[in-house]
This record gives sequence, structure tokens and C-alpha cells, in this order.
Amino acid sequence: MNASPALSTQPAPLSPRGAAPLEAMPVPAKWRAGQIFVLALIAALALYYHFVGFRNEQGQGARLPTDYLGFLILAGLTWLATPTAGTIAMSTLQEALRRRWVIGFLAFSMIVIGFSGSLTFVQLGEEQRFLQDFGTGFIIGMTILIAIFLGVSLVPPEIERRTILTILSKPVNRLEFLIGKFLGLCLTLLFCLALLGAWFLLVYMLFSLKQGGASVWTQGTASNPAATLGFQLANLFKALVLNYGQLCVLAALSMTLSLIVTPITAITFCFLAYFGGQMSSYWSHLGGDAHGGEGHNERGLGGMMQGVVKIVYYALPRMDHFDVRQKLVTDDPVAFSLVWKAWSAGLLYMAVLLAIAYLVFSDREF
Repeated sequence: MNASPALSTQPAPLSPRGAAPLEAMPVPAKWRAGQIFVLALIAALALYYHFVGFRNEQGQGARLPTDYLGFLILAGLTWLATPTAGTIAMSTLQEALRRRWVIGFLAFSMIVIGFSGSLTFVQLGEEQRFLQDFGTGFIIGMTILIAIFLGVSLVPPEIERRTILTILSKPVNRLEFLIGKFLGLCLTLLFCLALLGAWFLLVYMLFSLKQGGASVWTQGTASNPAATLGFQLANLFKALVLNYGQLCVLAALSMTLSLIVTPITAITFCFLAYFGGQMSSYWSHLGGDAHGGEGHNERGLGGMMQGVVKIVYYALPRMDHFDVRQKLVTDDPVAFSLVWKAWSAGLLYMAVLLAIAYLVFSDREF
């Protein structure tokens, strides 16, 4: 799509409540054409998932309606990404990358990843697996910090500095503002993850070549003869794609909470949601939804407490679906269907959070 046009400097009259301008900026035909092209790509991906991707991969569970709902939500976000929202997103990206602490996080992370090969002595004989687990875990930890701390600091400062009044006095409605801020945060996280991920894949490739020579491109591991270096790099790439999914979920969660509670409370709840979501199977067991190996239901709690635990289970994001580090260290393939199942559930969670954020933001007086 073409570059987003700059926002008009002529203020548009506001509605009586100041919720939205009376005139909206029209969407150029070229922008719509670009959106239609992206929608066609999403439709092609959905068809691939239905007819090819899922059928070729075994042991990934049954197809669920939420798998296809994820494609619809992705298409909806694409359609809502107007030129105005795109301008706000690019401005948010530029503002985020000018923050010194973000640059400091990225620089520190690249230094640690660059020297991670020297830490493999702690697991002699399993150096590559240690590097896989350490590298992906470190990237997840650092990018999650960026997602949460950036997410809670996007909208509240605009309200406190009263710059929100200047923005909304232009042909920008509140939905476009929120979508633009969210997309800008997602672009920032994509930049951070792509930078750290590409650097880690390069470090891992050079370390593997140093350990095993050029034969690593054709020879697998003892646990999986097909796990050549190319196979491992593809698995690591899919793990990073999954990591980006949970970053987007945390971005939506942190942005929504920042409109409801104080920044410190929002940060606390985001960390609780992340670690609680990593233990979703445990909450499922306590809620009585897990089944034992002998075919009987193993209920951890009963009565009202079981209902409370079920509410917690369904309210938390399924962060455990995004974690495939166990598959990496055991050289099991990370299937496309597994990646999309996690992403579709995450997109549904993001859509609910953004809807809540819009309802709160649209009813807020400045």
C-alpha cells in the first residue's frame, strides 16, 4: 500500500460529546486496492490451511471454528487499517524507536545473544539444544518486557498531556486512533523481534557450522535424522512467529488495561496474565476439564471454587499454545497447523480486548 497521507491540519468539528469528528478522511482507491490484495492473501492462507496445511500434518488435533474465526478477525483488522490509522501507527513506531530504554533493551539483547555460544559449556554434549532453549527463551523474555511497558505508555500520556484533544479535533475518530496505536505497537514489536530473531538465527547457524562443519546441512541429529540445520532453522523461525503472536496479545492486553487502571496495576496484571496463561493446563485440571489417563475425570476442586477457577481459565490467554521450546530441544517439527491454532486463539483474544478498549475509550470524557 502507498505511504499514508499526512493528517489534515484543518480541524474538523466534533460531535457534542467530542467522541468523533463529523467528517472523516476518505479512504483512497489505491489504499483500498492494497487492502483487497491483503485480504486475498488471507483468503489464500485460509484455503491452504483447510485443504493442504492441516491435512499434511498429523497429531495436531481437530480443526475448530476458532481456527477460521482467526482469519476473519485478521481480515477485519486489515479493513479497519485506514490511511489515518496507518499514519498514527507509523508515528507510534517512530516515537517508540526514539525511546532510549527501548534502544538499550535491544542493544543489551544483541550483546547477550552474540555471546550466547560461549555459555554452552553448562550443558556439554547438548550445546545446540541449550543454545536453542536459551536463545528463544531470552528473546521471549526481553520482547515481552518491551510489549508490556510500551503498551501501558501509549495512550495515557496522550490524555495527560491533552494532545488527544488536538488529534481528535482532526478528521480522526476514536476507533482509528486506537487501531493506529495498536498497529504501531505491533509494528514496533515486529521490528524488535525481527532484529533479535535474525541475529539469533545467524549466531545459531555459525555456531552449528563451527561445531559440525558443512555436514550439518545434510545430517540430522541422533533423535531425528531429518533434523538438519535447515530443519532446525525453520523450527526456530516458526517459534519466533509464535512468539510474535503472544507479543501482540500482550500488546492488546496492556493497551486495554492502561485505559481502565493505573500503569503499575496494568503492568502487574499483564505479568500475571502471561504467567497464568503459561499454566493454562493446570487451571484446566483444577476446573475439572482435564481427563486422567485411565479415562476418568480428575477433578482438582469442587463446588464454587471450581467455577471460579473455570472463569480464570477462560479469562486468561492461552500463552502455553505459543510455547514450543520443548519441540525445539527434542527436534520435533513445529507444524503450520499448530502455529495457526495458537494465532487464531490469540486473534480472538485480541479482538475482544480491542472491543473492550474501544467501548471504554469512546465513553471517556477529556
